[in-house]
Amino acid sequence: MSKKLLLSFLIILLSVSCSQKQQKRTHITNEGRYSIAQDRAPDFENHNPDEIKPWTITPEPHSKYGNHSPYVVFGKTYYLADTGQNFEQTGTASWYGKKFHGHTTSNMEVFDMYKMTAAHRTLPLPSYVEVTNLDNNKKVIVRVNDRGPFKSKRIIDLSWAAARALGYDKKGLANVHIKLIQAPGVKKTVKQPVVEYKTPDINGLKYLQIGAYSEKNKAMEIAKKISTKVFLPVHVTNTVAANPLFRVRIGPLSEDENIIDIIQKVHRQGFQNTKMVVE
Repeated sequence: MSKKLLLSFLIILLSVSCSQKQQKRTHITNEGRYSIAQDRAPDFENHNPDEIKPWTITPEPHSKYGNHSPYVVFGKTYYLADTGQNFEQTGTASWYGKKFHGHTTSNMEVFDMYKMTAAHRTLPLPSYVEVTNLDNNKKVIVRVNDRGPFKSKRIIDLSWAAARALGYDKKGLANVHIKLIQAPGVKKTVKQPVVEYKTPDINGLKYLQIGAYSEKNKAMEIAKKISTKVFLPVHVTNTVAANPLFRVRIGPLSEDENIIDIIQKVHRQGFQNTKMVVE
């Protein structure tokens, strides 16, 4: 082999090696959430969850966003769990990864599939839970900062890294037991206050308001109807006045959602007086 040919061959090998090293971890990005039809793991899965620093569990105020109670998804109403009491569940866990990587969670944080986080339907955001894989007895503590899963009887949806730590990232599902972890120094009978979340978007967060109604039951029925048409939480908020109004709102809406499409779906259900609200 000539020296010139050998040099070219070595350059190619070096280029491929550098390219692979740069792609080992998918960077946070806001591109392509809906361009992926099926969720999947990172392209390079040689990520070691044992290298992730464990969470320091400290009292945290509840996020302003993602803690509406009640809220409705697919026609089913959910109420936040009372974390002043012991909370445990046993059931099936799933995981989510690349499709949602880099996009906002329900409490307006950024989902990172390489962090130990999770989605739960009723635990306040944020919360910490210990998850035990009953199939192999592996355990991990995750921070709940998202809502879901909604399309099945699964009780929790873990990040890809958490699923990998529990040894079920290849299978997709696992039998688990989850237990709420109380922050040290927090009395079980005391609820943490809801505080304002400082969003980096100076224009605020967008909601689509369907209407405001004097009767709570009517507002809840409308929320249930709308929720079957849009894959987003629909919540009912009280104006807290002498004569309260119950507002039915979809959101908050991020840039990922096709707002025009959502408005058209709502209009087809007979609600023509919708309006955008920014908070």
